Amino acid sequence: MKKGAYSASRLPYRQWLLLSVLVLIGACTEDYQPKPEGYFRIGLPGTTYTQLETDCPYTFQLNNSAQFKPKKDCWADIYYGKIRGTIQLTYKDLKAEGDLDNVLKEAQELAYKHTVAAQGIGEKLYLNPERKVYGILYQMQGNAASSAQFYATDSTQHFLRGVLYFYSAPNADSLQPVNAFMYDEMVHLMESLEWKN
Repeated sequence: MKKGAYSASRLPYRQWLLLSVLVLIGACTEDYQPKPEGYFRIGLPGTTYTQLETDCPYTFQLNNSAQFKPKKDCWADIYYGKIRGTIQLTYKDLKAEGDLDNVLKEAQELAYKHTVAAQGIGEKLYLNPERKVYGILYQMQGNAASSAQFYATDSTQHFLRGVLYFYSAPNADSLQPVNAFMYDEMVHLMESLEWKN
């Protein structure tokens, strides 16, 4: 073979190399951004409800997909197995506790403890004079351990506090649909809450 001559076997390789370089150059743009991690689609529970029947001094409409797990002194967990989330309920008898101001202060302090990891916190006031239910619903933005909390009281006898937790790492991006669903669940709980006198 003469010097400077190309063999037939090298020509396709060089063409392939040239084509690959041209494709790579053409694929590069100035506005390139890395793609975010993908997450599996989360199937959310339904939104049908039944009135909760317990011996506790409160009742509300419970999602049919959730389980009410009572504990001592009318504390309870509302467990959503499909999305591995729990609303932990804490009940206090204000006649036994004695001071509404201290109970409210404690509830607010517990809610604001999550602002260390949260990017922000929103408050939504809830007032229902007809049912004597008054409270605040907190919504945390960012990767806080709890994305939503509430408290409700009649201001004389009953106090109920709820805190949302998931059995997973607090990743606001991947949990966004579930957080939105559970926020609506807490709104529904507060709107259907009634005290038994």
